[in-house]
Amino acid sequence: MALKESLEKNGAFLFRYRGQLPLLFILFAIVIVIIDDYSKLHLHPNVFIGVQCLGIFIVLLGHMIRFSIVGSSFAHTSGRNRHEQVAHQLNTKGWYSMVRHPLYFANFLIWFGITLYLFNPWLLLVMCLCYWLYYERIMYIEESFLIKQFGDEYLTWSRKVPAFFPSVRKYKSAKNSFSWKAVFRNEYPSVLSTLSSLLLLTIIQRIAIHRQIDLTWIDLFFAIGILCLGVISRLLKHRTRLLKEL
Repeated sequence: MALKESLEKNGAFLFRYRGQLPLLFILFAIVIVIIDDYSKLHLHPNVFIGVQCLGIFIVLLGHMIRFSIVGSSFAHTSGRNRHEQVAHQLNTKGWYSMVRHPLYFANFLIWFGITLYLFNPWLLLVMCLCYWLYYERIMYIEESFLIKQFGDEYLTWSRKVPAFFPSVRKYKSAKNSFSWKAVFRNEYPSVLSTLSSLLLLTIIQRIAIHRQIDLTWIDLFFAIGILCLGVISRLLKHRTRLLKEL
């Protein structure tokens, strides 16, 4: 199979399952957390807490960027579609004036923050390498689709805008209005996934540090809060018209 065909095949597969495959990394992270050596952690407790706070901040930054992108993008673009590429219009303003794949940049910040929170530099390195190999193929298949869809319009824009890391000096404001309904409708699964991952990893890490089952009422309340948020969000999206655009 030619390299181009191989990249397209791999990219199509990863695009379709891009919401499920990261679970493999969570499982890998759980194993690393369990076997990690925390024996000298008491010597640098402030550093540990500081790194975890920085990780949480980066996670929040990633989600805020996602909110900004999804809330101001055209309909039928920047979506959560799995089975096929969808792009009725070409986004070139706002975040898309600074970077061609802003959602994947935001996702990287979220995953980087979660991994940094675990306080393991080797796991952080593995995450960065896996993320690049993973999303490089997804970006390849998406750009191939957009070239077919928009032709020279896309090629002209892509030559001016970096693929992954934003160039702030290229920013051009988006004229379309911001929609919190679009954010809530599309982003609650990502928020729930992040909260659930952080809760699970926090509990497992605490058990690994103390070498005993160490659950708290805060864990229980946090878990109940995530469950309630998920149920309410799903009901609002599928059983009411509150999140429908006029």
